[in-house]
Amino acid sequence: MTYLSLSFGLVFWQIMVFSFWLLMIFAIIDIVRSKFEGNHKLIWVLVTIFVPFGGLIYFIFGRKNKLKE
Repeated sequence: MTYLSLSFGLVFWQIMVFSFWLLMIFAIIDIVRSKFEGNHKLIWVLVTIFVPFGGLIYFIFGRKNKLKE
């Protein structure tokens, strides 16, 4: 394995981890700014923090549960 392919793989994974952290942060910000019924806000924050790909899960399924303002 050459140095170039090793460094590309490292950069690729760093970009992936950074993008998932950003997605999680944006999901938490969206959850905190939005209104949900009952304890759904707390549940979505916990899912976003503790479940792998929780931010992605929130943006696929959780945004439909927000209350209309």
